[in-house]
Amino acid sequence: MPYLLLLVNVQVADETAFSREFTKVVVKALRKPEADITTNITYNRTLATAGSLGFGLTIVGYDNLDPETRDKCSNIFFKFMASRMGIPKNRGFIRFTSPGCRDLRFSINSKPSD
Repeated sequence: MPYLLLLVNVQVADETAFSREFTKVVVKALRKPEADITTNITYNRTLATAGSLGFGLTIVGYDNLDPETRDKCSNIFFKFMASRMGIPKNRGFIRFTSPGCRDLRFSINSKPSD
């Protein structure tokens, strides 16, 4: 169940529509069902990469993606940010992190609290 945190310094007119569009890109890039994906998109006008437009994307999941798959995913995300947001490919970063199933909790595998 991937969790994506996107930080951008470009404000979008319709955040809900953008979130839906971004989720479709995530489905394509990670090849996961939409029902398994959670996104958190934050606009921050003070974010700057090389003094201009920029973005940061952190992808948290329990899958260990091999380097080739990470490269393919990154290319999809960089192209989307360039075409949709006007952010050049050299003005963002993508961080893949995989804490492992043991360290993630979802409602389907959380232990009940005492």
